[in-house]
Amino acid sequence: MRFATGKKQRIAAALAAALALALAGCAAKPVAVDPAPCLSVTFAGMSGEGTASWSFDSEGFAAACGEDVKDAAGLAACVNGSLDKAEGLSNGDTVTFQWNCDAETAEKTYNALLAPQDVTFTVEGLDEWVSALDQIGQEDWDSLAAAGEETLRQREGDAIISVDCLGGYMLVGQEAGGETANTHNMLYVVYKVQARLPDASVQPYYAAIGSSDLVRHSDGSVEVTGDSNFPAYGNIDVKVGGEYYNFTGFYSLDELNTQCIALYEGVYSVESNVSEV
Repeated sequence: MRFATGKKQRIAAALAAALALALAGCAAKPVAVDPAPCLSVTFAGMSGEGTASWSFDSEGFAAACGEDVKDAAGLAACVNGSLDKAEGLSNGDTVTFQWNCDAETAEKTYNALLAPQDVTFTVEGLDEWVSALDQIGQEDWDSLAAAGEETLRQREGDAIISVDCLGGYMLVGQEAGGETANTHNMLYVVYKVQARLPDASVQPYYAAIGSSDLVRHSDGSVEVTGDSNFPAYGNIDVKVGGEYYNFTGFYSLDELNTQCIALYEGVYSVESNVSEV
């Protein structure tokens, strides 16, 4: 009886060992998981002064890990990293997210292989300072021109017969000779004005209405963020019947350019589409 009992014990031990080996052989292999799809990078601010920030969707990552990963929520804590550049960004720049993941803990504790590749993003969607006339869409141009005309009519009252928009001057701030522009940009919308004098004669002149710090948003719309609807200060004095009548403007486009726009050259670059047909 003793012999039989010992034999049974040895058989039971052998079976237990075999089962343990079988279970070990059937253990799930570490699962490769990629956190990159759950990474988001966002950009904000003005082009040239933009910033970048990142976020990681831990819940989405955990849900995508699969059944063979142990404690996917805990695995998410192994995921980290940083951006190689996060300030002073312009549209078109690239930034790289560099992963810093605890791969050893991921494998030993959570049965996951965690070794993602760095991800590069192109900066886009930042607001921009307007730097050219063709960046102003027709709808925004019409709005700016209408606001300028309304300013002229409010200044001169019933004397104005007609106002025709002739185009504009786009001035963009530069850094030259140690002198810095006061604003990022200025737009002067130019008009030819016909004004009626008390003797029923007509005085033609040219006027310009300015706006500063125009911003172009990511959707293409343009917004004036600085001063708006300020006149270019020229002086028209007309004598009628012994009295003088005054208008804020210039006798010619050349005079407007010389007395107003040319003063900014060197500190601002100047683009013009002003044309009198």
